[in-house]
Amino acid sequence: MESIEPKEEEMYVQLLQSSDYDKTTIIQCRMEIDKTIHYCGMHSHVSIVHNGKREYLQEIGEQGCKRLHATGTIRIANAEIDRIQQNTTNLRSITLAGSTTVDGRCSGFQYTDGYGTWDNVVVQASVRITLRTLEAPIKRTTGNIITPSGTHCRLTTGWCTDTEGMETFWAPLLIDHCHFNQYDILYEGPATKLFSRNSPITPTVYTVTTQDTTFALTKTSDFDICGYRLAQTEHPKLFILETQKGKTFGSRSKIAVDNLDIFLYVNSKFIYVEKHIKTQLTQLYRNIMEQKCALERQVLQNALTLASIAPDEMAYRITREPGYTAVTSGEVIYLIKCIPVECKMRHAEQCYNELPVTHRNTSLFLLPRSRILSRTGTQRDCNNLLPIMYKIHGGWFRMTPKPVEVLTPPIIQPLTQPAWRYIDAASLATSGIYSSEDIDRLCSHIMFPIEKPSMLNTIAKGAMGETIQPGSVYMMNLLDENSLNQIAESAGGKLWRSFVTFGSASAGVLAIFIIVRIVKLIIDTMIHGYALHTVYGWSLHLLGAVWSSVTHLLLHLGGKQREEPTAPEDDLSACHNTHLEKQAPQSASAKTSVSENVSVIVNENETKVHQISPRYSYIELRKYLKDTKHTDNAP
Repeated sequence: MESIEPKEEEMYVQLLQSSDYDKTTIIQCRMEIDKTIHYCGMHSHVSIVHNGKREYLQEIGEQGCKRLHATGTIRIANAEIDRIQQNTTNLRSITLAGSTTVDGRCSGFQYTDGYGTWDNVVVQASVRITLRTLEAPIKRTTGNIITPSGTHCRLTTGWCTDTEGMETFWAPLLIDHCHFNQYDILYEGPATKLFSRNSPITPTVYTVTTQDTTFALTKTSDFDICGYRLAQTEHPKLFILETQKGKTFGSRSKIAVDNLDIFLYVNSKFIYVEKHIKTQLTQLYRNIMEQKCALERQVLQNALTLASIAPDEMAYRITREPGYTAVTSGEVIYLIKCIPVECKMRHAEQCYNELPVTHRNTSLFLLPRSRILSRTGTQRDCNNLLPIMYKIHGGWFRMTPKPVEVLTPPIIQPLTQPAWRYIDAASLATSGIYSSEDIDRLCSHIMFPIEKPSMLNTIAKGAMGETIQPGSVYMMNLLDENSLNQIAESAGGKLWRSFVTFGSASAGVLAIFIIVRIVKLIIDTMIHGYALHTVYGWSLHLLGAVWSSVTHLLLHLGGKQREEPTAPEDDLSACHNTHLEKQAPQSASAKTSVSENVSVIVNENETKVHQISPRYSYIELRKYLKDTKHTDNAP
């Protein structure tokens, strides 16, 4: 090999994988009716009728199924069923004809359906309705959609009924002439492009080494798809697009587990060429070719991993001769040798993947490689470009379907013996074209059928109260975030309703208490007002009747004023009048002297009264005015 120094160039690329499966949303409906018809006679006498018990699946139709998913209600005869939940089975009991009461009375009516006509009958039915909304895979190669029951339906029809009786409907897919949706983006980011400066026939290699992604792919050819130029690699499912950031083929999203290919992942690790430019630039081309040769060898060896699902293939690989099969029992495999028999090649009208033969006048098929007789064969289309070939008595024949002798096909084998010493990569064991999350999901998908029986057994033991290993069942995996939110909302709603009930009861008690207090306040105000009116009369003091403390204060002050002696003005007035009466016969001079003396006495008493400043109640003032008026009117 020539020692050619490659040219290294950094660019932005996308690693694409052609996907075999797509996803679409489907809705499923199934209505199972268990109908019972009884004759209702005189005095509600009930008897059986002919053909009165029937269980069948009622056809709903596309519009009915969509309406059922949208509204959760459906009408059957005269009965209407509501509150039908999705993704579960709903059980209802309805009366289709006639009527019944809780005390055992019935009323018959005529009933007609597709199975007959009955008079004076009561028709009751148990309806089991199942609704589902889920994502179903679509196999692009066959154009079939796969339902959860495993039924394959044609995608173009838009509906089908699976083996479980579920009416399945889906919306038509958008037509994509460029088939952009048939590619999954495995990697998007910078990559190193290695190519030769002098030799145009030297292959171009794209290498990426990151913490999560590691691959090295060789470009074999280019092709255009709607303005994008994709590079075909040695893997038929892997493509590379040289682009710029923001001008990509599509946006990267989560890859469906059905499109994860474990063999593609394993093979991508073997085709990875560790970039070792600093010390081996002069041997890079040789190393790439040797790695490619090692890849071919590993691809041949990885093809044998299919023996884990083909026991006869495993037996053939172990014994290296046909006529053996294998039986798996626990952790051991038993190799069984079949008894050799003589058979003749049979001419068939159709092409089969197996060789048609005849043994003891019985039409059989000879399996390839293991040469074991089988009663059934796999029919396939006859194709002259890719014919079915068998090696018979040392010669190769193709079946079209008649046998025609052909040249011996070339044998695949490694062409070179690499001498380059490989340097281990630190991240090669943990990174590849898929992320660790994708590998974990694929591992769970593969191991689920094996772990399912033991897990179901563990859950059943725990449900029956038996002892199970702690930590074997994690309940949080059974509940998603929406379920937990619904549980929390339900618990919170019940707690809030309890608070509302308690608050309503408390509000009622508080309202009664407030009404009693208002009545008491009105009565107390009336009593206080009467007491204040008795003491002060019609005055501003009546405003104090609203407050009991103010009322008590005013009554207390009014009581103290009642206990004080008679006012000095009263005594003074009385003395003055008496003195005037006694001095009436006296002379005018005497009157003048008396008047002056009285004036002096009055002035002195007024000065004394102003100094004392006494306060009098309303009753005392009223009595004083009454006495004064009576004195003035006296003769």
